[in-house]
Amino acid sequence: MSAVAKQKPLIALTPAVQERSGGGLNGCINKEYTDAVLAAGGLPMVLPLTDDEAALAALLAPADGLLLTGGGDVNPALFGGDPANPKLGSVSRLRDTMELFLTRRLLDEGRRPVLGICRGCQVMNVAAGGTLALDLPSEIGAAVNHSDPRHFELVHDVEIVPGTRLHALVGATAIRVNSAHHQAVKDLAPRLRVSARSTRDGVVEAVELDGSQFFLGAQWHPERLHDRHEPSAALFRALVAAAS
Repeated sequence: MSAVAKQKPLIALTPAVQERSGGGLNGCINKEYTDAVLAAGGLPMVLPLTDDEAALAALLAPADGLLLTGGGDVNPALFGGDPANPKLGSVSRLRDTMELFLTRRLLDEGRRPVLGICRGCQVMNVAAGGTLALDLPSEIGAAVNHSDPRHFELVHDVEIVPGTRLHALVGATAIRVNSAHHQAVKDLAPRLRVSARSTRDGVVEAVELDGSQFFLGAQWHPERLHDRHEPSAALFRALVAAAS
């Protein structure tokens, strides 16, 4: 590794799970995630898909921060929900186990930063002891289409809570975001606080740890907006800065 690379914070990224047509699994990641970390001055390191805790601990050891990426649903059995809910999408025991281990390890450590995106935000809440709404349209209605197919466009408004870390990062109390999810935070974990909500229906759009550690989850997809949306770019810069 070059001297220049060593000076850049190493950010570990979790992969999504993709089932192969002939059987087996792939760990994969959208390029926007690694592009966003690179643009923010970090060095992305995509982790292999594994639930081997010893291997995960060794892989995490050199990382300066963690990025939990978006993807499928979190298994409701992990937070007292109903795994038989007909609105539940695809779940992966392997990914749930991997991400909850990594998140709880850094949360317990209390030092290295964690940024969660969409599913990643939900994982952070579950890891800290919270629960999730399993399907927003059936549980809260359709005032806002949170599964909007315009993934790279700003489609609805979000209110940011003054005095939060997120507020300090984006410098505003209201922004517009993209939206591609059907689950969200329901019961907030005891150690977390809400830092943003959807303006029209109150759905939790961001959470953060109420303390010195950078532990922040955003329900929208800032990686798809980082090159033209300052509030989204600010999240990645903050992660890299906290990892420096």
